Amino acid sequence: MPYQDCIWSSSVPETEEVASTVKMLDTVDSTNSLIARAVAASGFSDAVNCVAHLFESPEDIGEGEGEGEGTDTDRRVVGIQTPASSDHGSESSSERSERLPISIAVSDVQTKCRGRQGRTWFNSPGESLLSSWAVPVRIDVLDSRHSGWFTTICGIALIDAIGEVMTRHDVRALNPDVQLELKWPNDVFCQGRKLAGILCEMVPTDESSAVLIIGIGMNLFVPQENLPIDMSTSLQLQFGPLPPYAELRDELVCVTTQHLRRELSAFMKHPDVVIPDLRDRVERLSWTLGKQVRAHLADDRSLIGRALSINDDASLTILRHDGCRQKVTVADVGVLPEIGDAVE
Repeated sequence: MPYQDCIWSSSVPETEEVASTVKMLDTVDSTNSLIARAVAASGFSDAVNCVAHLFESPEDIGEGEGEGEGTDTDRRVVGIQTPASSDHGSESSSERSERLPISIAVSDVQTKCRGRQGRTWFNSPGESLLSSWAVPVRIDVLDSRHSGWFTTICGIALIDAIGEVMTRHDVRALNPDVQLELKWPNDVFCQGRKLAGILCEMVPTDESSAVLIIGIGMNLFVPQENLPIDMSTSLQLQFGPLPPYAELRDELVCVTTQHLRRELSAFMKHPDVVIPDLRDRVERLSWTLGKQVRAHLADDRSLIGRALSINDDASLTILRHDGCRQKVTVADVGVLPEIGDAVE
């Protein structure tokens, strides 16, 4: 199967300014799967060059550059050390050459759009943001106790990006109580309803690096009657008036890329330094903490208790009803209704 499906004639000009390469599609099975196929088809064996040239044609790359492992300079671009400015217009040429490479696939429709645990993600033409980001990461970071932070960082970046784009267009919340929040571990909620989901996957490239694939699906213009479940919402139901679909999607993908680049660069450079700040930000944004939850664990067991804290490894501590504390690293966590205080 070719790594790409149907290329769309539309453009994403702002995204193209901040990304290493961009693939714009009309229809694809999954943008995460498309990136995984592109990585497998790449002539580069190291993640940095693979991502930097992911959607370039051979003639764009240049003779001989598609072979081998890249130079030491290429590996330093690992950007994995150099945070880039969040304002692409203020970058110097040297900053642009050293920033963390990020390639992006955007599609109007995904026929096999998926979330965690094999779930499907509802999408409809002109109503959803469906995009995936490819980022080079070091294996030692992925294999460390810090790896759980990647999905959470993506959620923080997405929330910050939505806020920035809404402010740019002077878009107001339709309800004064509207807040964007993180549901542990990978969803963006608004008014207690799911607005966006994040799916992170990893494709190894060589012994020292891998490509992190970040898939984001967000409901933009989905009307109330078309929402797949009662616990979901869309941006137009919470904010307005919104810019046109193509403009809004381009800006959201562009600004999300800028925030991802800054957050991931800082994290991969000094994880121990930035984790305390990440924990503070997650606690302020969390929709899960303090609530009664049911955690469906990987071994099919369920755990009920109160979500107590986010830990240094991005895991969730739950206070069980028997008074014991249990750390959860991989689980599907749902919030339960509160019973209410007993009358004394």
